[in-house]
Amino acid sequence: MEGVILAGGRSSRMGRPKELLPVSGVTFIERTWKLLDLVANSCLIVSNHRERLTMISDSVPIYSDDILGQGPLGGIATAMRVSKHDVLLVVACDMPALTLELLRMLRAQSDELRADFDIVLPLWNGRAHPLCALYHRRLYPLVIKLLQSGRRRMFDVIQASRVKQWDATPYFAADPFYNVNTMEEYNHFRKGERT
Repeated sequence: MEGVILAGGRSSRMGRPKELLPVSGVTFIERTWKLLDLVANSCLIVSNHRERLTMISDSVPIYSDDILGQGPLGGIATAMRVSKHDVLLVVACDMPALTLELLRMLRAQSDELRADFDIVLPLWNGRAHPLCALYHRRLYPLVIKLLQSGRRRMFDVIQASRVKQWDATPYFAADPFYNVNTMEEYNHFRKGERT
């Protein structure tokens, strides 16, 4: 299994690079990498700003988007092209509430991708979280086809795939997928204000 961290966004709503925000004494991206490193066989990062990621070990490859401006789906396409593993545990860099327990529980669902499903899509409180999910690399041709036709929403690939939903709600009292897009959301998280 390949751990994939998506950090290619422009952080336009944040006004500064989200991946460099501090949480528990480390940056968002360093925290995410250290968690994934405990769960996946190897990790890679998709980022168009390699120069920012000096805190990441040289052993972790960093790839720029193959096609710029395609959002998270473009980053997933790049990861699918370069990964040597069939199963990708894809995580956005802006989820500071992720836990090792959650990632291990998600990894335990990876056998579902052998034949019957292409994606394991976590839910929490009825909401899907495609940016912390398992994807099989067999989806690469579909993803490229979607991007070439101008369809770059995550739910475009979900709607065209065989999806196993995994409900994380019973295991976590607060949203473990909480993502941070603005300074207001970041400050809420730091105060422990998330649902």
